[in-house]
Amino acid sequence: MKIRRLGNVCFALSLVLAVSACSLFSGSTPTATFKKFFDATKKKDVEGMRKSLSKGSLEMFDKVAKQQNKTTDEILKDVDKESKDEKLPETRNEKIDGDTATLEVKNEKTGKWDSLPFVKEDKEWKIAFDKFVENMLKELQSK
Repeated sequence: MKIRRLGNVCFALSLVLAVSACSLFSGSTPTATFKKFFDATKKKDVEGMRKSLSKGSLEMFDKVAKQQNKTTDEILKDVDKESKDEKLPETRNEKIDGDTATLEVKNEKTGKWDSLPFVKEDKEWKIAFDKFVENMLKELQSK
């Protein structure tokens, strides 16, 4: 009886470790997603940018593109045209809460830390620019 229980405990423990290892090695963290997006913007790799963005963000970029009579790809290629930085911005305080997360990113122009939201879609972390804009608008309205 004790041997069976010990076997069940070992099986459960190995299952937990296997699942944990898969999530550790999947490479999907908000910080890793931000780095991939930054690299893609520097290379003007639209497909790479798209893979890092949430569905809501892509819908937002689609709307902006229509308003400006451009394609979404043209809008994405211009995402960082104002930035002269070739270096990844400083990041800190990655916080994960279920299927949402935030990462603080240093705004080099203002010197302040912006909280960048992320959502988990299809088991991958995606940047939620739509939520970022929504939060900025709420802050402006409260002032």
